[in-house]
Amino acid sequence: MKTLTITMAALAAMPAFAGTTAATAVQAAPVDRDWTDAVRRALVVYDNPDTFVQKVSFAFRQQWQMAVVQPNGSNGLHLRDAASPYNCEFRRNWLGVNVDTRTGTRFHAYARIGGLPIRETYAGGRTRRNFSYTDLYDIYIRQEIPGVDGLTLRAGKFAHKFTLDLRESNAEIEAIERSLICNQFGLDTNWGIELEYKPTRNDVVFVQLFANDRASASKSNSHRDCYRDGRGLKGEFGWEDECFLILGGTHKFNVTEHGYHALSLEYMHDFNDAYHGKRPGANNYGPGFMDAVSLGYEYKFDRLTFTANLVAAFEQQNGNGTNNVGLQLQPVYALTPQVDLVFRYVGMTGDGACKLGGDRYICTQTTAASWVDSIHTFYMGVDLYASPYNRHAAKLMFGAEYTTARKDGADCYNGWEFSTAVRVNF
Repeated sequence: MKTLTITMAALAAMPAFAGTTAATAVQAAPVDRDWTDAVRRALVVYDNPDTFVQKVSFAFRQQWQMAVVQPNGSNGLHLRDAASPYNCEFRRNWLGVNVDTRTGTRFHAYARIGGLPIRETYAGGRTRRNFSYTDLYDIYIRQEIPGVDGLTLRAGKFAHKFTLDLRESNAEIEAIERSLICNQFGLDTNWGIELEYKPTRNDVVFVQLFANDRASASKSNSHRDCYRDGRGLKGEFGWEDECFLILGGTHKFNVTEHGYHALSLEYMHDFNDAYHGKRPGANNYGPGFMDAVSLGYEYKFDRLTFTANLVAAFEQQNGNGTNNVGLQLQPVYALTPQVDLVFRYVGMTGDGACKLGGDRYICTQTTAASWVDSIHTFYMGVDLYASPYNRHAAKLMFGAEYTTARKDGADCYNGWEFSTAVRVNF
């Protein structure tokens, strides 16, 4: 009887013991859901909450893509002499580091190896391989403000957040390239400061102030201080009357287990004194318009995500003060946890103020003008994700986009662009 009592007591204690052991095991060695979890964990080289430097981790981002440009030849439009319709390049090739400390400080940097010499572009009357460069895509310090939950200050070199497209990381956008309504503005990183406040999980407001330096979309091989001498660190800092400001915020509402609605608003003002005829506009390194407003809407319900973005830009710097209005409509449907169907429509109008040159390949390979009066694009794509848990860790993307543009009352471009991309982000 005594033996039976001891045995029953031991059996009764086993679930509690097993539960404690299991909890301890999970805490000590978390179970990877798939290979992407293992890779992310392997990139953490130091993790100790009891020391001043609590965590050090590496990151990398790769994107290889290929595109074929096929103009239909209307109005005599064709490929440039000796230009190839094929483009093949490492779109992104970055290596990064993050260092987190006990004081709520994060140091972040991404080194970029760009323009690897495999892309062939048309320039100077012939097709040639692209130049190579190495610089810092971004480098900044972000500090949590003590005593105010959700308030952070960031200073350094980073991307601005004007339009819904630019609110998303380039590793997470659903189309292979961003839309033309956001490519109107300086897309690259700039030196500046940012104050961001997230009072709740559903609300965020921010202000960003950037220098109009040469680390903007106008970078080119001729800007020696950026690509060759400064490696992206030097530039025209011009804070006095040569900077631009962005105010923005997002409110998410009607949040349920199935989805949500969200409204976003951003206002941008450029203090560059090139406006109002004070000096020629050829030296613009800012957003390109004096003022711009972006109104965004996002709706998510189960497998469907729909976004709409209306952008109005006023007084273009290089276009005699003309204005621009653009609309983006983008539904994305998750066919399975690892397959997305993507559609995007973009329409823009503005007297010589629509930047067709914002497309990565059309104006380098064809005789199309960089600035036109109106643009319409229709994008259809399929995204295949390697992991259903970390969807943007690795994905294969296919896209086809038809673009039509008009200038001076006539068609000036009509054609297809077929693209394929492989993205890896850890």
